[in-house]
Amino acid sequence: MKAVITGGGTGGHIYPALAVADRLKKLGWEVLYIGSDFRLESEIVPEAGFEFESIPVMSLPRKISFDIIYSAKENFKGLFKSYQIIKKYDADIVIGTGGFVAGPVVLAAYFNNVFTLIHEQNAYPGITNKILSFFADIICLNFSEAEQYFPKTVRKKTKLTGNPVRQEIIDRTRMEGASELGLNKGWKTILIVGGSQGAESINQASNSLYRYISNNPKKKIQLLHVTGKNNYQSVLDMLGNNKIDYDGDSRIKIFSYLSNIENAFAASDLVISRAGATGISEITVKGLAALLIPFPHSAEDHQLYNAFVLCSTGAALIIEEKDLNEDILLRKTLEIIEDDKTLKSMKQKSKTAAKEDSLDKIIDIIIEKFN
Repeated sequence: MKAVITGGGTGGHIYPALAVADRLKKLGWEVLYIGSDFRLESEIVPEAGFEFESIPVMSLPRKISFDIIYSAKENFKGLFKSYQIIKKYDADIVIGTGGFVAGPVVLAAYFNNVFTLIHEQNAYPGITNKILSFFADIICLNFSEAEQYFPKTVRKKTKLTGNPVRQEIIDRTRMEGASELGLNKGWKTILIVGGSQGAESINQASNSLYRYISNNPKKKIQLLHVTGKNNYQSVLDMLGNNKIDYDGDSRIKIFSYLSNIENAFAASDLVISRAGATGISEITVKGLAALLIPFPHSAEDHQLYNAFVLCSTGAALIIEEKDLNEDILLRKTLEIIEDDKTLKSMKQKSKTAAKEDSLDKIIDIIIEKFN
């Protein structure tokens, strides 16, 4: 059997796709990934060992302008090339995990009469998946709250599966993660991560956390910070200007990027991050407390919807970007990490919110179709 998988732009679309791709490959399927050659998937997918084809594609402008014409032209090219690739590959199924690159690929599958499955990770669906919902055979949802935002005529096609998380993240133990990162497995660990591209505002607000740890050398609290490649030097400059000895303090670990992010999640207790759906799935499957700062410019403000869902379970606190500063970040962090009862409760509620069988559910849907 042959599967074409598409989805891109951010790790939130790519990593669930790779989780599905990896499982199908282990089941003996051939897998081809279609994405954009100028977005993140063009780097991550080949590194993961999957065949990759690129298509021309461009997001639709949010305001009416002449860019719409150019965008439509590029996406039509992408549709035509996707049609040719899918036909030549003789795909049995096309799976889309979101991002504008998924649009022409899933539409091309529809015109090729190929079975299609799309996956919506967010509590508020993106425009691409809303459009594709009319053409897809199955719509898999991470959050049950997302169903209400799809047209009534397609809701009968929805199935609640959760969001696939890579097996490496599920399996990595605290001892393994701490050892790989040079951390003390018995100390409380705060992880700051801004998603696949980093988050400048979170990085800058973290200054107060560095000062707190630096000024309290007897505290058994560790700080693990993944800054994003573009923000790494600015964080080091910030710490240097504040005379914080990040090199000489073994409780502080700073990385521009972690290819083995599973080590970071495994070693942590509290995660400070954006509210992307995949990040939330990784947080909950590891049973971690969360302090979420939704990206204010996410499409349709979907990160705020995601954050509210997790917050409603008691597993997370929210700081909106407009309220974010050093003082509130430190205060909210200490409310969680220094109160053993609160931390334990949030971690338990996080684990309860996890959907650990998400990948199994999606694979079962696929296998059932072709048995």
